[in-house]
Amino acid sequence: MKNSEKVLYSYVRISTGKQENNTSIENQRKVIKDFCAAQGYELVTTYSETASAKSINGRSQFIKMINDLISSKDVDYLIVLKIDRAFRKLLDSLYIWDKLQEHNKYFISILDNVNTIYPYSKDTFIFSAYQAEKEREYNLVKTYSGMKIKASKGLFNGGKVLGYESVNGNLRVIPNEVALVRYIFKKYVYDNWGYKKIASELNLQGIKTTRNKEWTTNTIKTILENDIYIGYIKWKDTYTEGQHKKIIPQKLWDKAQEIKSKKSIQPKKIHPGTYPLSGLLKCPQCGSPMVQGNSSQKYKYYQCNKNKMSGKSVCSSNLVKKEYAEEYVLDKVVSYLNTLNLSALLKQIILSNLNSTLVSLEEEATILKNSLKQAEKKLSDLLTSFYKQDEETDDEEKLSTETFKAIVFETDYLKRKDQQKLTELNNRIEIQKKIDINSDIEFLINDFKHFYHIISDQDKKLLFHNFIKEIHVLKGNSVKERKIKEIIFHFDNNDINSIFPI
Repeated sequence: MKNSEKVLYSYVRISTGKQENNTSIENQRKVIKDFCAAQGYELVTTYSETASAKSINGRSQFIKMINDLISSKDVDYLIVLKIDRAFRKLLDSLYIWDKLQEHNKYFISILDNVNTIYPYSKDTFIFSAYQAEKEREYNLVKTYSGMKIKASKGLFNGGKVLGYESVNGNLRVIPNEVALVRYIFKKYVYDNWGYKKIASELNLQGIKTTRNKEWTTNTIKTILENDIYIGYIKWKDTYTEGQHKKIIPQKLWDKAQEIKSKKSIQPKKIHPGTYPLSGLLKCPQCGSPMVQGNSSQKYKYYQCNKNKMSGKSVCSSNLVKKEYAEEYVLDKVVSYLNTLNLSALLKQIILSNLNSTLVSLEEEATILKNSLKQAEKKLSDLLTSFYKQDEETDDEEKLSTETFKAIVFETDYLKRKDQQKLTELNNRIEIQKKIDINSDIEFLINDFKHFYHIISDQDKKLLFHNFIKEIHVLKGNSVKERKIKEIIFHFDNNDINSIFPI
């Protein structure tokens, strides 16, 4: 299948859309392509993404590429322009090194002159990854210091703020947006409107946020709490008088904070129970996650999050009955688990852990046995030397009866403690060896419902989220018509078999 000596995947990445030309996606692609052509390598696919350099977590294309590389029979190499495109954490690089070595795959970094097929390449690989991590830390410190200095001078550190535009760190007023900010404050203070009512009204009018999105309760709350509107710049927990123009009068600001403070100490409605399917259920109208609805003690529902946060102009509530949804999904999870080949996989995992524990216990038992042997020898030698003493033995070398008794008592005490530990260890080893994992696994799989009902509410939510990717709901004009349409799981038998081949 291979047409050349080396077949490669390449990976290119930028952190933002404002990278310098020498690290742009296009430049990375060109250099890699030219390098492969010069070396006679076959470049199969390039994986590209705009993502943080912090870690490989959250970089979907990078993770997909590693999985594709490991499972490929034809591709043996991963190539990058520079190692910091792949890693900015030393731990990530070590993890990927082990993964690639385990599957006989190799890594090339052009500018770092790294090719892991060669002996002794690990030192260069790790040093380059270490440098990338240190460079990132240096850049963070440099950025942090620069932002701190700007804030101390009353200059804005960037971002979008309704009412202003940033020009070289200076905030310039945008008149029509200023009117909108004042509208929000006045509705909150003088008309006693809540966050949701303000958001809903703005959405009804077709007004968008600075990021061209619908208004939510959180967006309104953020505006009402932003000290920038009364002339301050915030950096961490420090406020500095800014160089920009205030757009909210101090009296109006103070009144808004007073109202907010009073509302925050009012007792909140208590909705008993948790909502383990929050985020998994998808609204049948807009597709956004469904969350805990405004339920009562008697009636509990899941509700469209967009409706809850932004009002009916964005989406309807599309209520789904909580009791029905959770019972239905649990039944489907149980049925689905019964179709999977989980027994063998669970058995392997548990056996592996048991064997590892047994090895540790047996090693500890061996150490204790050796310690007991030494204690026995010490007592024997002590007894021999004590009773061999005679009149010709020097007084300085003689062991008094009191000293002899004290040493014997201490040695015997330590010996008995070790013996007790050894007995306990041997009992644990016997118990470990007698564990019937087959029956435990059968209980877990066959009595999954019972298992579900005895775990904590937090674990129930975690369990559903680990098994299920998303749950689709049928459209309906009433709660009775709104039923579960399908459940999409994270894995199937093919995934199980890839981990544990039959």
